[in-house]
Amino acid sequence: MMRRAAGMILAAALLVAACGEPPAREQFIRSDGTGEYSFEVVMTDTLAGYNLSFYTAIDHPLMQPDTVASFPLQVVWRSPSGRYFSETVYYPADSLRARYRSGVVPSEPGTWELGVTIAPEPPGLRGLGLVCSKVVR
Repeated sequence: MMRRAAGMILAAALLVAACGEPPAREQFIRSDGTGEYSFEVVMTDTLAGYNLSFYTAIDHPLMQPDTVASFPLQVVWRSPSGRYFSETVYYPADSLRARYRSGVVPSEPGTWELGVTIAPEPPGLRGLGLVCSKVVR
């Protein structure tokens, strides 16, 4: 009887742990030519940090030199309560993935909106992705 109860408690604990927040979330948005991308960033734990990286792929014409070394990303954050923050960062065109921010600790728990504008989009840009991974401190 005790074994069955212990087994049920263990199963319930594993089920609760499995329902927790995933350690990383990834989103990719295909380019539609407008240069506008919008991501939802879930940061519910204000005691943890979050690492954010952008990723993309650019189709380059064969046998031609690259003409773009980097391209600007205008990034606008919107907090769950509606406050805004914006900045411009540069994405190295020869990288498939680029770290955007490390150890971001949200001032508010919840779902943040991250708007990115790429103007002009480099020729051959397939789209833009975002990876957000939780780092327990």
